[in-house]
Amino acid sequence: MYKEKRIQEFEEMSLGLFVHWGLYSLLEEGEWTEEINKIPPKKYEKLISHFTAEEFSAKQLVLAAKEMGAKYVTLTTKHHEGFYLYDTKGLSTFDVMHSPAHRDLIKEFTNACHEENIKPFLYMATYDWHDSDFENNFDRYLKHLNQAIKILCTNYGEIGGFWFDGNWEKPNANWKLDELYKIIRTYQPNAMIINNTGLENRGKLINPEIDAVTYEQSVADSNTVENKNDKYVAKESSMTINDHWGWARDDLNYKTVAQIIEKICQAKNLKSNFLLNIGLTGNGSIPQIFKDYLHAIGIWISKNKAAYYHGNPTNITSKSNKKDFVLIENNKLYIFLHDLGVVGDENVILTGSNTNPRSFINLYHKIESVHWIDDNEPLSFMQDLKEGIFTINAKGNRYGRNLIVRIACAIISK
Repeated sequence: MYKEKRIQEFEEMSLGLFVHWGLYSLLEEGEWTEEINKIPPKKYEKLISHFTAEEFSAKQLVLAAKEMGAKYVTLTTKHHEGFYLYDTKGLSTFDVMHSPAHRDLIKEFTNACHEENIKPFLYMATYDWHDSDFENNFDRYLKHLNQAIKILCTNYGEIGGFWFDGNWEKPNANWKLDELYKIIRTYQPNAMIINNTGLENRGKLINPEIDAVTYEQSVADSNTVENKNDKYVAKESSMTINDHWGWARDDLNYKTVAQIIEKICQAKNLKSNFLLNIGLTGNGSIPQIFKDYLHAIGIWISKNKAAYYHGNPTNITSKSNKKDFVLIENNKLYIFLHDLGVVGDENVILTGSNTNPRSFINLYHKIESVHWIDDNEPLSFMQDLKEGIFTINAKGNRYGRNLIVRIACAIISK
């Protein structure tokens, strides 16, 4: 299969930050609060008069993404609520230019991305609760959508990709996707086209112009995408830190850092990008809890960046722990090891051991040496080349330093 350059570059980026922000952020109850809590549209639309964006700093947002290790950021330009975060040039009065903020926030975002060498991806909801044409005059609605995308294609410099969301609301409608995607191919030929297929159709390819299929709140389920065309299609797993995408002050049900890091690794083993979501507050600031999560994930990425960004899946499989896996880059094998525990005094901690053999099969390369990539400590190993069996003594994590997924590097003999 032929792999487009933009898709190759997308896969090399590996990790992205998803950012949800809109009028719903002012209510601090998640991005679907209008629909789920049955807020009358006219009442909801009055929120625009409170949208100041006074604490939004595109620079700080992009730097937080870089600290996590993200190579691209996907920001909502308009969610299902119908409110645009950019200047729609008269297309709509329900945009940021008609709010007290009166700033093109997408312009600020794309500028910051370009300055920091981060790819800006733009989310656009195709399901709209506030545009009556969505239900009453769908052809006119689609023309409006195309105009909105053309504005994004022609006013914000190079865009890394477009992320559509909502076609699942009208699965049998004629969305005229060829017309929409032609606009992107004409004005932003290097941009990825991604159209979220929702919770019920994860990984489904809906149009040959799609560059990556989506796995919402999940990781990819295989290394390949079912595709009858000659074009190679990438994968992207998206996940929230809690139960929703927009900011909600009173939600305490957060995933652990360990759970997220394991999901990031699992996606990588399935050759899928990982898009981790945060929500901004109503005034545009990053909640402290999300700053802390991005910082913690960034620590792991910084210690393992060579393996994470450059490793590719192999058929080498674990006999010891089904979560363990091996990636390859040239003459290096990166061995991702889970559940190592921590070595410590028996009166303090009981989960780790100095002896922790992990065995793998289908490894027929002669191995020269093995070491941890975070501190270069050498590891002992045994190998049966004839049977393709390879075993290393992984040990546990040092007390006070649990990396959750620790990576060993095995050097293949030349």
